[in-house]
Amino acid sequence: MIVIADTSGLVAAFNASDPEHLAARQAMIGAALTVVSPLVLLEIEHIATRNVSRPAALAINDWLLAQERTGRVAIPAVTAATLRTARIVQNRYEDLRLDLADAVSVALAEQYETDTVLTLDRRDFRAIVPLHDAPAFRLLPDDS
Repeated sequence: MIVIADTSGLVAAFNASDPEHLAARQAMIGAALTVVSPLVLLEIEHIATRNVSRPAALAINDWLLAQERTGRVAIPAVTAATLRTARIVQNRYEDLRLDLADAVSVALAEQYETDTVLTLDRRDFRAIVPLHDAPAFRLLPDDS
């Protein structure tokens, strides 16, 4: 199963004090491939630096980058075409006020032909319809 990783899902997976840590971590471990947008890496660095420490933030991103070498994590290039698709998503769901990282995750889900997202951002991802044939996103860890 290919999983698109949102910032909230990854932060929960790495934060042992998060109430959803175990479920998020299991969801990530169960994925054949976890796709992480470079924008999500930026958000993780910002959030973890603010809430924990800069070394902790860098350690998370280093771990994800090391996993990319093993083939368990993909960190795709975010092209102008991907950003254009993301902007279409933002415009389509204007009331949700999606940030660019979330909209890029929707675009990446289309590119990787998956409907599965590791996220705690239930409000947004339950409201968004995938750009390919799936009727709705499957949210992990909720829909495990």
